[in-house]
Amino acid sequence: MARRIIVLALVGVALSAYFIFFKDREDMIYPLAISLLILVIAYTFQYQIDQLMIRGVPQKLDIYMRHMLLRTTPQFSQMPVMQQRMVEDRIKRWIIKKDFINKNEQDAPEDVKYILAWYAILLTLHQEDFLYDGVNRIVFYHHPFLSPAHTDDVHIAEVESEDGTMIISVPHLIKGHMEKGYYNIGLHAIAQAYSVCYPTEPIQWPADIWDQLETISTISKEKLEAYIGLPLTDPWPVAVHHQVTYRDVVIPEVQQILGAAGMVSPPPA
Repeated sequence: MARRIIVLALVGVALSAYFIFFKDREDMIYPLAISLLILVIAYTFQYQIDQLMIRGVPQKLDIYMRHMLLRTTPQFSQMPVMQQRMVEDRIKRWIIKKDFINKNEQDAPEDVKYILAWYAILLTLHQEDFLYDGVNRIVFYHHPFLSPAHTDDVHIAEVESEDGTMIISVPHLIKGHMEKGYYNIGLHAIAQAYSVCYPTEPIQWPADIWDQLETISTISKEKLEAYIGLPLTDPWPVAVHHQVTYRDVVIPEVQQILGAAGMVSPPPA
C-alpha cells in the first residue's frame, strides 16, 4: 500500500511540476506542495503504513510463491494446513519489515526474498517473535563480493551485526536452496541473523564439534571456509544448517535453543 501511495504522489509531483513550469499554472503550486508532503510521509513511514493496512488480516502467499515452497521445502509441505497458513502470514510480514537493496543495477528475483523469509520463519516457529529486529537491511549481490568489514576476502554471505545488514550472493543463495550438493548459504546466513537478533547464553560446544559436523555432512570446516570465503569461528550456523538439512540429525545444542517445532526432518533423498 505504501508503495502505491508513493507512486501516486510521484505522479502528482510530476503533473504539478509540468503545469507550473511549462504551462505557467501558478495555481498548481498547492497540489505540488501537497503531493510532496504525501511523498515524504509515505516514504518515511512506509513500513508503518503497510503494517497498519494488514493488521489483523491474515496474509497469504501468491500461488507461484506457495508452489515454490511446496516444491522446494519438504518441511513446509509436511506441515498441517493451518500451520502452513501461519507460516505464510509470517513470511509476508517478515518481508514487509525488511529493506531489500539490489547492487550492480540488477534486481534479484522475487523468489530469493521468500527463500530467506522461509528460513527465518522456520527457525522461529517455536517463538512469538519472528521479525528479526536488528537485521533489517538485506543486500543482494549477483557475485561474490568484498565488504567494509572484510576488504580483503571475497565472500558470498555476511551478517553485519553493528549496522543490522545481511549481504548475500544471489546465485549461491538460489543454488543452495534449489539444487542438491550445494551448501545452503541462505539458511546459514539466517542462522547467523538469528544469533544476532535472539542472543542466548554462550553455547558450550563439544571440543570435537567441527569433526562431528563433518561426519554429518562429509564437508570439512576448511572446505566450507573456502566456499563461503570467510573463516568460521562459530559452529552455530553450520550446526543449524545440518540440523535442518540432513534427515534424522539431532544436534542437542541447536535443539535446545530452537526446539523441535522448527526442526522438521526432510524425507529421504
